[in-house]
Amino acid sequence: MWEVGSVSELIVYVDKKGRVLIPSSIRRQLNIRNVVKIVVEEGQIVLKPVEDPLKRVERLVVKGTDDVEAEIRKLHKIAEDELQKGV
Repeated sequence: MWEVGSVSELIVYVDKKGRVLIPSSIRRQLNIRNVVKIVVEEGQIVLKPVEDPLKRVERLVVKGTDDVEAEIRKLHKIAEDELQKGV
């Protein structure tokens, strides 16, 4: 059984395309959705949960805006900034 916060090990396979399946129980516990950050630290790969930047932008959408083009430019800039920060 896997417990977040405890020292545990889990062996998983890497497929021919380099993909690793994170078990659903771990994804749920760590709230991992569509995006993770990969960090290489001291010869180890660390996966860190990251909120999907597009989901963050969705929450910022303003309903009934007067200047749609200006709002789109603003949201585009926010999305670019989030992608640079989060991934």
